[in-house]
Amino acid sequence: MSSFALRLLRWSALGGFAVCAAVAAGCGDDGGTPTASARQMQLPGTEWALDVSALGVGDVGSVHSWITFERDQAGGNDGCNTFSGAYEVDGRKLTFGPLAGTNKLCGSPADEVAGKVLAGLAKVRSYEAAGDTLRMQDGSGKTLLTYRADQAGVEGRWTVLSVLYDEAIRSVVADTEPTADFSADGTISGSTGCNEFHGPYTLQGRKIDIGPLSATRKACPTKDASDQEAGYLAALESAVRIEQAGPQLTLFNAKGQMAVTLGR
Repeated sequence: MSSFALRLLRWSALGGFAVCAAVAAGCGDDGGTPTASARQMQLPGTEWALDVSALGVGDVGSVHSWITFERDQAGGNDGCNTFSGAYEVDGRKLTFGPLAGTNKLCGSPADEVAGKVLAGLAKVRSYEAAGDTLRMQDGSGKTLLTYRADQAGVEGRWTVLSVLYDEAIRSVVADTEPTADFSADGTISGSTGCNEFHGPYTLQGRKIDIGPLSATRKACPTKDASDQEAGYLAALESAVRIEQAGPQLTLFNAKGQMAVTLGR
């Protein structure tokens, strides 16, 4: 059987697995009503980065794996492929599925990490949350996957991967390297691929407001680079919301479109 078919079978096996949630502190007696602290455990809006080093894969290099929870949708990356699907919370029970994912092959060690993540998720039956750590366990209480609260934030330098302009999401023009650097003092700066820019930004939770932006006025070497520059600056100023997952940051505009995607 091909590697592609095997990966499809892996995802089929995840079609409706259930995770029974047992919060380490604050739950009521078995079968009873959860206490107030258990009810305050809110998954929506949280992001968790996998402790890849705990998988026993060896040298994982720059492999990243994470999971995020929105109001009714979970998603993430298994170290190689992205996945998403609905989930439901009922007291201490958490049900995922069906989950769907991409099917690319990444090679070792990313494929090894992905295999461990998929096998682990399929066996999870409970979890413990303490501080910034989320442990997913099997039916015997053995920890399968350990996640840490993803608190990296947007601060620091990012490289642009794609930009929405001229009514299309476009990859970066060849021989240009647009960037964005978010500073702790509320300023954003970077390169359009032709010129340097800077301006203010505010971030409250996942809501973001950028601009107005100012840029130097050096001529771009090509029309494509010039169009990208104008589109990039406009896309940044159009952003109203962010989503961050591991080493990728996405800025969304008011229409819900991906205005800018960045990586580091």
